Amino acid sequence: MHSADSRFVFFDGLRGLAALNVAVSHFLVAFDFAIYTGKVENSHGSWDVALSAYPFLFVGAGANFSVCIFLALSGFVLANSFHNSRLALPGLLVKRTIRLGVPVLAASLLGWALLEIGLIFNQRIAAITKSDWLAKQFSQSDPSFTDGLYQAWNSLLGNATLDNSYNSVLWTMPIEFVGSIVLILMFCTGISRISKTGAGILLLLFGAVVGRTFVSIMLFGGSVYLLQVHRFASRLKWRFPILLLICFLGTVPFSVARGPYWDAIVSLMGFVPSINWHVPGFINQGNVSLWHEISALALVVLLSGWEAAQRALSGRVFKYLGKISFPLYLTHIPALFSAGCFGFMVADATGSTYPVAVAMAFFAYVPTAFIFALAMEWLVDIRAIALAAAVSARWQPAAVSL
Repeated sequence: MHSADSRFVFFDGLRGLAALNVAVSHFLVAFDFAIYTGKVENSHGSWDVALSAYPFLFVGAGANFSVCIFLALSGFVLANSFHNSRLALPGLLVKRTIRLGVPVLAASLLGWALLEIGLIFNQRIAAITKSDWLAKQFSQSDPSFTDGLYQAWNSLLGNATLDNSYNSVLWTMPIEFVGSIVLILMFCTGISRISKTGAGILLLLFGAVVGRTFVSIMLFGGSVYLLQVHRFASRLKWRFPILLLICFLGTVPFSVARGPYWDAIVSLMGFVPSINWHVPGFINQGNVSLWHEISALALVVLLSGWEAAQRALSGRVFKYLGKISFPLYLTHIPALFSAGCFGFMVADATGSTYPVAVAMAFFAYVPTAFIFALAMEWLVDIRAIALAAAVSARWQPAAVSL
């Protein structure tokens, strides 16, 4: 089920696919926001409003589904790591802080630096693209290095928003970080070593208490590991129909044009209580996102016991995508708002039609996104992993010599 180093390789492949979908989705909502919203004022033709109401639109509502997949996978994989770790509480906290904090700091400062030197162009083209999402970002009139540092802090233990962030994807990092802390605290009690099942049930109960929040996805993901649900999943039949159902519900549209049948499905989640926790990372989800959460968790369960799918997701291409998934996730927004928007701006200035300008933006965006991701991996991510391991090693019990 997993490789010799106890990592779930096929889940890396799934994470890579999710990161790629987020990167493509953000390109689409930058240049045709109606595919996400279903609003006429964001539209470049009636086709996009109509399309926004359909399921299986991964580049639309599926971007949020991908985020839920990230969180479910984090909960699952971190539960495996923390359960088997020999590090004490301080070591686990320091290791996780460095592992997330250093790349988050680099991503925030990358966005700040590009804005400071005049290489962010989203504001110049937002009116043409009719994307409110594009218009709300990088609006700081006086970017400063100190502000970039502050936003990096906000992206771990604060509130990163479209209005104050130098990289809008960092809104998920407080969820990831605080969710990690909750899992660390639970595993450091030693409950999982006494009873995996008991610890899994405890995580399920805690997840239910905070069920409206994104953090609950990580807690439920951890419980999937502890309860060893792969044993149940390995006996499932009709896996392809189940996968289709998961993808159907994982792409429940946010679109206002989705229609009464979708509205009825969405309203079923109204029973989940909405509590304002006033804790960093405990961000509430809407009813649509709750369907995405359920689908993401169901997908993790399904794949945990599906050997054919595991082999497919462990292929070379998927492994590579998994390897750069976190760097790609962190850097694609700066790539999009610099190279992508610049490509569109140049094409538009030469009198190109809108579709041609969007195509030019895409051809400028894709290579830049991968260059940024590779740079982030080599210059930051690999070093953050090594630093986290080295610093936290002092809290690992020394080997006893005989």
